[in-house]
Amino acid sequence: MGVLKSCVILAAGAAIGGALVIAHRVSEESGKGITESFADVPAEVRRMVADIQARVDQAAAGARDAYEHKQAEMDAFLHGGGAAE
Repeated sequence: MGVLKSCVILAAGAAIGGALVIAHRVSEESGKGITESFADVPAEVRRMVADIQARVDQAAAGARDAYEHKQAEMDAFLHGGGAAE
């Protein structure tokens, strides 16, 4: 039971710490006080998640393109009987 309680306390501390860091950043960017910036934390988190998702999608598309290009080179080499172009 002690381990579960420790994990819950750690998770709560991490969430509070993360909210403080985000509120501080919003406060610095907007010029508002840190207490006023807590209202903007959920919107900022949604923006951060959307930004991360866009970066992941972009990286996945780049990896997919590289894979398809390399696969085409390998097919050309194996079926063409010569060096890849």
